[in-house]
Amino acid sequence: MNTIHTALVAVQTRIIHIFAVDSPTPDFSGPGVSALQSVANVTFAIVLICALIGGLISGGAIAVGHISSNGTVQKRGIVGVIACIAGVAVAGSIAGLVNWGQSLHVA
Repeated sequence: MNTIHTALVAVQTRIIHIFAVDSPTPDFSGPGVSALQSVANVTFAIVLICALIGGLISGGAIAVGHISSNGTVQKRGIVGVIACIAGVAVAGSIAGLVNWGQSLHVA
């Protein structure tokens, strides 16, 4: 019983020391961060334009599939629209993450 108590006290002491250590702060003011932000913004703009064009084409496929009663074309159009939305969501989150990191100004 005494050994378990001693082990628990040792573990508690180590846990207290772990929580007492300060967390490091990231530094986003390094070289190339503004270039990374510009690349992320341009990439997002290109993805947004491509997704808009793809969405229009997919919407056309949905309409053609519906009018001609072709379920395969309609299904592919729906998948295309969903893929365009997912692509914009991913690209937007990456561009937003880089812009957020640039705006932190951590010294």
